Amino acid sequence: MAIRYRSQFLLWLGAAISIAEIVTGTLLAPLGWRLGLLAILLGHVIGCGLFLLPAAYLSARQHQTAIAVTQTVFGPWGVRLFSLLNALQLLGWTAVMIVNAQLAMNGISRHLFHFQSAAVMASIVAVLIIIWLLMNHDWLFRINNVVVVLLAVGMLVMMGTIVASGSVHAASGVSLSFGSAVELNVTTALSWLPLIGDYTRGETQQPWRASLVSVSGYFLGSIAMFTIGLLTVVLTGNADFTAVLAESKIGSLALLVIVFSTVTTTFMDAYSAATNLNNLFHRGHVNLWGVGVTLVGLAIALGVSMSYYQNFLYAIGAVFTPLFAILAVSVFGLKQRLALGWNFAWWLVGVLGYSWLQRLDFIGGTTLLLLVLLSAGVYLTGKLTKLYPLVEAA
Repeated sequence: MAIRYRSQFLLWLGAAISIAEIVTGTLLAPLGWRLGLLAILLGHVIGCGLFLLPAAYLSARQHQTAIAVTQTVFGPWGVRLFSLLNALQLLGWTAVMIVNAQLAMNGISRHLFHFQSAAVMASIVAVLIIIWLLMNHDWLFRINNVVVVLLAVGMLVMMGTIVASGSVHAASGVSLSFGSAVELNVTTALSWLPLIGDYTRGETQQPWRASLVSVSGYFLGSIAMFTIGLLTVVLTGNADFTAVLAESKIGSLALLVIVFSTVTTTFMDAYSAATNLNNLFHRGHVNLWGVGVTLVGLAIALGVSMSYYQNFLYAIGAVFTPLFAILAVSVFGLKQRLALGWNFAWWLVGVLGYSWLQRLDFIGGTTLLLLVLLSAGVYLTGKLTKLYPLVEAA
């Protein structure tokens, strides 16, 4: 299937228009608006830069998913392992998105209609995601393009409402270092790292253009979402984004935006999880796997606590940053690969080292520091040990 660049841009813009990204943006408020905005920009440059080169570009060039491309340096068993890990993190994201949506929907519904129900709101979102999954592919892109444009307009209206709602409040709440704030931005972007190849792998003679268009859509949309979250707290003094909107004149619009933005984003999580599971088991239809992922995500969402959300983001960074760092160094630096044992050893070093490096509170975030150190280690190992030809993903 040939890549349609406008659809790709809008697909990833829609992925970024998400209540989860707004909620994460609210966590940056203790920095104040100046440092908060700087952390948003720096974090997105780092995060989007990483999933542009080794993930999106290699997938577009080889016409393979981002996880399948890892076979280049980790072999078929690596693909199986990372497919399973990716499916698990995507299932987690499906649950997180449904939880965030139902909390936001209940907050607005309680104010507008005096009704709230976690089960009802979560089920509404899950049903709409399933409808998206079962939709004909061509119709999906047409409808998704229209919905994303409307969501973008709605988000601009919401941002304008928030900006006009108050004046700058003094930073308050739990202290947050600049490096930690940058890392929250990076890890949110990196959560899409194993997914983007699922959508850039289509037939194209311009893999760099296809990758850049996709990442640009996410980059612009995600920065806007984080900014909305940050400004909500900084300008109103209220950390509850939905409460601010519920008390405004656009409560009904906000409700619709939250519902459909969750659908356009979570559809991608469920579909990519289904793609990974289908690659593992080679049975059934991808869309039906996606329906199953959505239903399991709904069940988890009804019992999950959002208090673990920040740790969930960090876990994603710990697993996938070293994976794609090794891939990038091997393909673009060494142009060969280490022995499989060395690659898996360095990946484990990266996973375990991520938590330790967090204690250093590096100003550019843990991911950037890990990337530099791990890449140097892999490159030097390649100069001191035997190298092997890269294996194109089958």
